[in-house]
Amino acid sequence: MSACLDTMRQLTRGTAILFAVMFTTLSGCGGSASGPDIDMIPVTGSVTMDGEPLVGAMVEFHPTGGTKGNGAFGLTDEAGKFTLTDYHSNPGCPPGEYGVTFSKITLPDGSPIPPDSQQGGVGMKEQIPPGYNLFKPHAIIQAASVKAPESTFEFQLDSKFKPPQSFYHE
Repeated sequence: MSACLDTMRQLTRGTAILFAVMFTTLSGCGGSASGPDIDMIPVTGSVTMDGEPLVGAMVEFHPTGGTKGNGAFGLTDEAGKFTLTDYHSNPGCPPGEYGVTFSKITLPDGSPIPPDSQQGGVGMKEQIPPGYNLFKPHAIIQAASVKAPESTFEFQLDSKFKPPQSFYHE
C-alpha cells in the first residue's frame, strides 16, 4: 500500500484524479489479477506528440484476446518516457496483446491542474485526441505486443488525428 501512496504523491493532481477513477473502475473488472502464476515482463517506452515528448501523460495497456491480467499503466516523464506497472503496483506487464491508450488532463489552457484545486472547482480538458484516449476493442488505434525478456515501445501521436468513423461504432 505504501508503494501505491508514494506513486500517487508523485503524480500531478489531474493525473492522480484520473488514476483514482481508473483504479476504482478496474478494481471491479473481471479477468485474472496479477500474481505468482502470471509472468511480468519489464515494459518501457516513449511517447511523442507532433514530434515533441509528451510530458505528464498516462499510458495504459488494455489486454485483448486471451491476454491474462488487467493490463498496466505508466506516466510519461519530462522526456516522454514511461515504465509500466500493473494495478497492484507490480513492475511490468503480463506478456500478450494490448490496445494502448493515452490521456493527459489539464486546465482548459493546457497548464497543469494546481495541487490545491478541488476536483469539481476547475475545468479539466483532455489534451489527447479521442482516437488515442478511448479504448475500443473493435477498433484499436495503437497496439502493443509484450514479449519476454523485455519490451520497449515508441508511440508517435498526432494532435490532429481523427479516427475512422468505424471507431465510434461497434
